[in-house]
Amino acid sequence: MRCEVCGREIRGQPLRRVIEGANMTVCAPCARFGTAEWTPTRPRAPPRRQRPRNEVEAVERLELVDDYGEKIRKARQRMRMTVEDLGTKIREKESVIKKLEKEELTPDRKLVQKLRNALKIDLMVAGETPSAPLQSRPTNGRTLGDIMKLKQAAEEPSEDEEEAERG
Repeated sequence: MRCEVCGREIRGQPLRRVIEGANMTVCAPCARFGTAEWTPTRPRAPPRRQRPRNEVEAVERLELVDDYGEKIRKARQRMRMTVEDLGTKIREKESVIKKLEKEELTPDRKLVQKLRNALKIDLMVAGETPSAPLQSRPTNGRTLGDIMKLKQAAEEPSEDEEEAERG
């Protein structure tokens, strides 16, 4: 280990001193520049944010309601807002609001949240939960290799076709 002040190899036990407000590991001759001793502490890992599993599953099961366009339009009209007013309030373009009301645009979760706050409506409902767990691998069916073999077989002419071309 080297001294952080002079750069010499530290022989023996390194000394830890506070020099001009900095914690430094130094050799014995450079220790006289320090005012106090310090002890190293291990850096702590930041705490991990973990959600309960069932809350995550609940969020994943949320689906957009079927008639979201009509719900948005009715809520906007109930609050006596124009399309332009709503767009300004949620900071979206007027065309986005029109497309949402015609159901030509599917809103993402962020836009759904903006609409919920502005119009006081909920556009998400709990969806169906899968009854059986999803399998990680398909048990049977076509693989990419099977498709390649089928494609190659389709491209190769059959013996009957070759004879018809010759004769």
